[in-house]
Amino acid sequence: MPTSLQKQLIGHLNLSALDVMRLFAEFAEDAGVTQCNRMTVLHTFRRIFRSGIVAVQAAEHTVTFREAVRLSLHARRHRRPSTKADLRSYTNRFLRQREFADSPIRHISVSQCRELLERQFGHSNHVFRKAHCVLHSIFTFGIRQGWCDSNPTDGIAPYPINERRIEILNLRQIRSLLRACRISRLQCMEASIRLMLWCGIRPNEVQRLRWRDIDEKEHVVYVEPQNSKTGGARAVPLRGGANWLCLHKGADDAFIAPRDWVRKWRMVRQTAKLTNWQYDTLRHTFASMHLKHFHNIVQLQEEMGHRNCDLLRTRYLNLRNLSAVTARVFFQKEC
Repeated sequence: MPTSLQKQLIGHLNLSALDVMRLFAEFAEDAGVTQCNRMTVLHTFRRIFRSGIVAVQAAEHTVTFREAVRLSLHARRHRRPSTKADLRSYTNRFLRQREFADSPIRHISVSQCRELLERQFGHSNHVFRKAHCVLHSIFTFGIRQGWCDSNPTDGIAPYPINERRIEILNLRQIRSLLRACRISRLQCMEASIRLMLWCGIRPNEVQRLRWRDIDEKEHVVYVEPQNSKTGGARAVPLRGGANWLCLHKGADDAFIAPRDWVRKWRMVRQTAKLTNWQYDTLRHTFASMHLKHFHNIVQLQEEMGHRNCDLLRTRYLNLRNLSAVTARVFFQKEC
């Protein structure tokens, strides 16, 4: 016997017996049910209808973009404070567009995402690309949660990067940098600079390292996942001027970088008269010298902590006018 809810639905549907028979005949034809008895047909239709209901419910399951942002940030709550602050600065600008923020992410289109990015971030190619990356990560998180089936940002071409000529230091400039560290108030910076220059350690990574990460027996510096930008561990050999670290090692629990590192690093550059400074110049110098001397880009990629060699080829190397002799001298104990 039909339930009261089923009787109510039957009354509202207002379908004739002929309509129902035609509908069932269409389903039977599509399902290939042509020569079965009554119970087999009913059982087949029940399975088809229930599977269809589940599929429709799954297809309609979603959350608003605002909620997706909140849960996506919560899932990354263990990231570093600087990373979380950077993510929040972009997501807050996404959420300023209330119509976009309150839309179910399953129904957000490519054109809506493009309009949001161009309106909020179109003034700068670099900022546009970063915002595109953050927005892409939110939809990717939504796909994993079953809130949407595709990522609309895949249909948006990131703005091209206008690459600048990569600057590296010559031997004279490297010597000037090291001499600047011998001024009494800047001596605390020498270890950090040697790690960046002869091991290619990122500035933010250097500030997280402690002296226990220097292994004088194995002659390497360990960059643990919690100290790495990309979250991967690596061991970088101590070569050339980095050998100095084994001879001047501090207390294991002490940070290698001093307090007020950013200001002191700026003072070192100013003292060395390196005022026109390009970000990551020391990593660029290390990468270029390494490839020129060792001719092994895969090894270089591993030591620098990159996931692949693409970034090295496009944005890190400057081999123009760099001689093999200069690279060999660079990897001697002192250049």
